[in-house]
Amino acid sequence: MKTLILRSMAEVKKALESSDSRNINFIPTMGNLHDGHFELIRKAKKNKNINLVSIYVNPLQFNDIKDLDNYPRSLDKDLKNLTELGVSMVYLPEKAFNLNNTSTIQLGEIANKLCGKNRKGHFEGVATIILKFLLLIKPGQIYLGEKDFQQILVIKKIIKDFNFDLEVKTIPIIRGPGGIAFSSRNQRIKNINNLKKVYDCLCKIKIKIVEDNFYMKDLEYFEDNLIKSGVCKVNYLEILRESDLAELTSVPSKCRIFISCNIQGVNVIDNLSLKKVCFKEGGRLMTSS
Repeated sequence: MKTLILRSMAEVKKALESSDSRNINFIPTMGNLHDGHFELIRKAKKNKNINLVSIYVNPLQFNDIKDLDNYPRSLDKDLKNLTELGVSMVYLPEKAFNLNNTSTIQLGEIANKLCGKNRKGHFEGVATIILKFLLLIKPGQIYLGEKDFQQILVIKKIIKDFNFDLEVKTIPIIRGPGGIAFSSRNQRIKNINNLKKVYDCLCKIKIKIVEDNFYMKDLEYFEDNLIKSGVCKVNYLEILRESDLAELTSVPSKCRIFISCNIQGVNVIDNLSLKKVCFKEGGRLMTSS
């Protein structure tokens, strides 16, 4: 089956007019596709539904025009890969898709944590475009990767608040040699060893937690070590509750380590699930069997 390339909202509506929305898988991307995206598509294809991939570098989620201009783009290569993967449809929105968009979405506290601290308006921009996609495509499933874990929570909030009948499917982070999380931004970083140091830091923290030998103040030690090892800047290094990114308390809950670093002018994010249920006892992080 030939991959259908759609460039306007009218074309999307026409292509999907006879389809049952429950049989549409939506995979939103900003292009410059890598193995993480491909794994999402392979997972989506298993249910034999229509697979619709969007490629759209969303200007609303960039608060730095230089970052928007420098975002890596490889449309011809992306379309070739998507065709080879047998994707049903690819949507390449025109500028009119977001022309004169003045409405805003209030996301509350979830948008002010982690990446939201230094990127004001970022997640509101993500939410706006995702909402526009969902209203247009009306998919039954949306496929998302856990590298952008905070973004998953934002999208889940949109789905719940606007009563979409939509199932969120997630896949774990796809990693390359040295545990490096695949990202479209990685190609802008010359010293790949710095990316390995980020993942190594997460693993060392996890080991100490599993051994019940971790104090919250230890995060400062790991942050200092990253900076001394050559990583330019640590934007944040935190351990938070998975469900809502709340601070850990004495109540056991699933949690995850989150990190963001600026390496050679490129912001890199990663996270690692602790798998075990954790709680805080004084300044110490404990695991619950």
